[in-house]
Parts: sequence; structure tokens; C-alpha cells
Amino acid sequence: MYLLKIIFIDEDCRSKANDLESLTLPIFYMQDFSIQAITVHDISAACDLLGKAGYTVLDKNGRADIIFDDVKQLGSIVSTLRQHGFRTELADIADTIYQA
Repeated sequence: MYLLKIIFIDEDCRSKANDLESLTLPIFYMQDFSIQAITVHDISAACDLLGKAGYTVLDKNGRADIIFDDVKQLGSIVSTLRQHGFRTELADIADTIYQA
């Protein structure tokens, strides 16, 4: 069984830009390149909630990685956050990269 990981970041533009700076991009990529992440308005509280809900959350200094074992859990992660009042979405954070 493989473990899956998704980036978990604050929803503001600065967080997206900072996260992209720390990633290694492929040498060649086209307009269909994307980096999926779950964005949330209060990452610290959201990480606490997901940890208490049984998810593995790895703190990455201003962002986090959520580890899970089934892609179906993505919906459950987002639902858990929304049920507790968090603004959250699954989003492409590479949408600001110039792709000519």
C-alpha cells in the first residue's frame, strides 16, 4: 500500500508563493502543470483539528503535509474542516506560474 500526501497551506497569496519557492519544479512543463493543495484560512487550528481526527499532519514551517492512504479521504478531510467552520478548498497552487 502506498501513502499519499497533499500540501496543506494558508489560503492567502503569500503562502502560495512561499510554498512554490520551496518546491523543485520540473525542467520542462506545459500549461497543464499543477500542484494540488488544500487551502484553509487558519492553518494552525486546522492542523490541530485534523490531528485530533486521526490524520497524520506533518508541520513544515508555515505549511503542512497531510498523509493519508486512500484518495477517497480527500473528500473526508475537506468535509471535516468545513463541518468545523473552516473555509477550505482543494486548489491548484501553481496557477500563478508563468507557463509559456
